[in-house]
Amino acid sequence: MFWLRALFFAAPLAVIFGAVLLFRQVSRLELPDKVEAMTCVIRQPVGSLNPLFPLDGTTREVKDLIFEPLLLRDDDLNLKPNIINSWQLKTVVTVRCESEEAAGDSEAKIDSGEYLDGDMTVLEVERMGSALRVVFEGHDSTLPQRFVEGFDSDNLGNYLLVRVSLKNSIQNSFETFLRRSVEKTQIQMLEYEGDQVANLFVKGDIDLLLRELQLYYESNLILEPLIEEMGTQSHTSFREAYIDLREDVKWHDGHSLSAADLLFSYEALTGPNSPLQLGSSFWFVEAIEKVSEFQLRLICQDSPAMMMESWEKLPVLPVHLLGGLVDTQEWMPYFENPVGNGPYRIVTRREDGGIELVANEEFFRAVPEQKSIVYRRVDSLESKLLALRSGKIDTIEPDQRFQGWVDRNPGEVRQMRCLPRFQHFVAWNMEEVPFGKSEMRTALARSADLESILQDSATEFQSVTQSLFFPGMPYSSKPMPLPLYNPKSAEQLMEKCGYQFDSKREIRLDPEGNPFIFTLSVNEASAGQVRLATALAEQWSAVGVTVQVELLPWAELLSERLATRDFDAVLLSWEVPLERDRYATWFSEGGGSGGGNLWGLRNQVVDELLRKLRYTEDPEDLKSVAAELEAEIAALQPCLFVCDTGRKIWYREGAIEVVRPNSDGGMSISSMGIGKAGIERVRPWWVRQSGVEMIPEIEIK
Repeated sequence: MFWLRALFFAAPLAVIFGAVLLFRQVSRLELPDKVEAMTCVIRQPVGSLNPLFPLDGTTREVKDLIFEPLLLRDDDLNLKPNIINSWQLKTVVTVRCESEEAAGDSEAKIDSGEYLDGDMTVLEVERMGSALRVVFEGHDSTLPQRFVEGFDSDNLGNYLLVRVSLKNSIQNSFETFLRRSVEKTQIQMLEYEGDQVANLFVKGDIDLLLRELQLYYESNLILEPLIEEMGTQSHTSFREAYIDLREDVKWHDGHSLSAADLLFSYEALTGPNSPLQLGSSFWFVEAIEKVSEFQLRLICQDSPAMMMESWEKLPVLPVHLLGGLVDTQEWMPYFENPVGNGPYRIVTRREDGGIELVANEEFFRAVPEQKSIVYRRVDSLESKLLALRSGKIDTIEPDQRFQGWVDRNPGEVRQMRCLPRFQHFVAWNMEEVPFGKSEMRTALARSADLESILQDSATEFQSVTQSLFFPGMPYSSKPMPLPLYNPKSAEQLMEKCGYQFDSKREIRLDPEGNPFIFTLSVNEASAGQVRLATALAEQWSAVGVTVQVELLPWAELLSERLATRDFDAVLLSWEVPLERDRYATWFSEGGGSGGGNLWGLRNQVVDELLRKLRYTEDPEDLKSVAAELEAEIAALQPCLFVCDTGRKIWYREGAIEVVRPNSDGGMSISSMGIGKAGIERVRPWWVRQSGVEMIPEIEIK
């Protein structure tokens, strides 16, 4: 019993020792009163601040404070200028007239408005001999033809158009051809359309010219030449766009952000070796060039209504720091401590995995009122509570112990739920039996009681999926009509497809009498996804379906399952994008190996709705198209939408207010909140309320 007596008498000493230790920890929280940093307690180290890959949690929050986007969403999620100050769309029509006199007469009639419809706004008219170059405001695919149809027919030239297209730049090779050509006199006019196309307006017998062209380019087949006779045509047109950047945006090292940075970012991140694979998002861009220090010019092969949403996705990177690096892998050290252009810049990375930031005093929108922010790890719950109650910390990324304390002590902290940014879904391989049948996919959806398997963690909340689109978008106001849990209906659908239930063995048999078994693959490193996959397998077993959950490393899941389409079903996640374009995900052409259409969906109705989504501008029509697309996807069930997840953080009651710039240049003060646009819209403007004690150093245990 000696050990018991020793424990009894030692207990008071332990209490005293613990009190002394905590007193010492609190005493280390002293700092000069002039230090007013906002302190944010985090669970995991702040990772690489790389905008080229999906980030979440604190790492994403810090990245958004350091990098500023080209365009912003306002409080109603409408796209607004930011670093891109303005953009202008133009349609350029070149008309070949019969003579210089005919061109002069036509120019006079354009100036008088005789050749113009009421919706045509002319920005510029230039006469070049017998040709007229007319620049119109806006993009309208019908405008060039309507404009030329208004001309006096006697004024129009009668030319045959020959179009020469190359895989690469055409100008140098074609000018070499002209220097050697015998038949070039038949070319009355020459026009380059973008970087890869030459338009030849010719008169007379062109057989010899075409033969000469073909022989010349046959010796340069690597250029992949295409020579086309386009028929009689007196005009050509193309669309262009001008992007103007703000001239007062600077990188944190003092260099001005310019068109060279945007051009570098575009070329690096839309190329075939880009880590971000943004090429498909800029499918409408034919050529791009720098016009001046703060202006870019685009030649557009098409003009979708959502074209600026593509620029919203493009991270802008500093060419003066990354331009000399050949491989994008060489960018990785830069992303550890990046020189950004946002409202805060990095002071240092902390040994505990945190990071310290200070306000960017040259930030173009407004200098943040909160001058410094410290993200730091505090592992001890006791240290967190002492610092919290003494006003020493402001926000907390909770762990399970802190969550338990909050549940027992309501009122001292307040929870903020950010928007559900990530969707988790089961992708069916529609090329495999029985997932090619929509009835079977719907049956599996109705067999899953999704609400019963949703489970919040200390840092995330889960909710039922509501939409294909970002939460709160004005064109997606109604929940997507997904199948509801109905096991009786599910069993009836399976039996209709020939999958009968064997009551003796309590399993479901396929039409050949074999047990209905499929494999659900999942990333083994994601505990949350493994839990969801296991829960779904249990629910499907209740209707006789046997599911084998296959745990794989992410690299293997990507290369040996998704890339080769060697799977029955895969549980995956994606971040819900802000853009409305969904071609990469649902369009039929992406259904092959390596495409973004993981399930192999090929549906003409969906394809047509995707096209409409790209071009519809009227807000009410857009709502209708978005609702039709969601209804069609819900009916086809190419994937089972399991849930959406969002981030949870806690902040000390009364500790923070929002002080952010107004449209008139002033600052407004409001209480904490996120609104439709989420935390990204308000986070740079969080400020510790005046009168709150200064932030200390917190000892790491």
